[in-house]
Amino acid sequence: MENPFQYGKVVSDPSFTDRQQELREMLAEIQSLHSLVLYSPRRYGKTSLLCKVAEQARDLGYKTIFIDFFRVNSRAAFVEIYAREILGQYRKSWRTILKKMARLASGIRPKVSLDTFGNLSFSIDIEAQGDQRLDLEAVLDLPESLDPQQKWLIIFDEFQELAKLNGISFEDLLRARLQHHQRSSYIFCGSQYHLLLKMFNLPSRPFYRFGKLMRLEKIAPAVMADFVWERFGATNTPISREMAQHIVRLADNIPNYVQYIASEFWQLLRLSGRQPSEDLLREAMQKIIQSQKDYFLQIWDGLSPQQRKLLLALSEENSNIFSEEYHKRHRLGAISSSQTAARKLVADQLIVKEGFAYLFADPLFRQYLKTQMTIS
Repeated sequence: MENPFQYGKVVSDPSFTDRQQELREMLAEIQSLHSLVLYSPRRYGKTSLLCKVAEQARDLGYKTIFIDFFRVNSRAAFVEIYAREILGQYRKSWRTILKKMARLASGIRPKVSLDTFGNLSFSIDIEAQGDQRLDLEAVLDLPESLDPQQKWLIIFDEFQELAKLNGISFEDLLRARLQHHQRSSYIFCGSQYHLLLKMFNLPSRPFYRFGKLMRLEKIAPAVMADFVWERFGATNTPISREMAQHIVRLADNIPNYVQYIASEFWQLLRLSGRQPSEDLLREAMQKIIQSQKDYFLQIWDGLSPQQRKLLLALSEENSNIFSEEYHKRHRLGAISSSQTAARKLVADQLIVKEGFAYLFADPLFRQYLKTQMTIS
């Protein structure tokens, strides 16, 4: 029987759960031709949500493009990827679109070929032009210029990586073109959301106030627990609601880790033939921690002594961490040293600040520290 829980990748129905309010809000903004900046800590399900939004936008008649800036290492690469994605939206009318693209963006040469299975394959040749800025502008305008009536949803993932491509000048150029588009909505997001927010919040940056900021929060714990309980029951492996709630707590209610822990527990139940129990859940957690041990040790080896002390303290208690009482209780030394350590841990995405608390980005790392690490 197929495992009912999916993690470490984009998930769709039936593994996709909740987010109905977010979907409604995002689609309303898209239909109003507004742009969005979606942000949250890692593993909250941003990419899965974006794919769901794109799916529903297509049902409403939008053409959708998803660009991952981790794949983009130069302006030329961006032009090639962007143009190829646009061309791929017109498979049924590709001959007409090829001619239009060649006319509208003279620096690119779209090509179509057949793969070994007879399917259309699209590629792009880029010819060096005298003014590469004009070539890039023409490609950015293609969604608006190819079809006067068509609406587009264009998603830029890992958008903070844009800053590495010729610096602010690329941001300037991109903003200069996108702000004139009348039938395209844009969603910007990325895993390093602190860098992403600077791009849209600092007055000195080209994308200052370009889109509506939208923080992706955790799914309500009760909803997440119901999802876990229902998925176990749907595969004839029932567990109690209390155990489902325990799984959610172990994962700090981070969707990816909820599914990871639930997946391992489900697998252990099926293979062992034993009844659900707290002991068996602990066994599943130990198996997960053991599989991640080398990775966690690598992280640990790269930390300063103060960072290690602070993380161990956070694994036990994560609020008011700069108070004198907290430092005495956990023998952390100077508060200023902990503040420096915390800033570095946040920058490295090992911890996340939420309100007055500091949370582990990876709850499995927290479990590892609690059960297997001590500092004298």
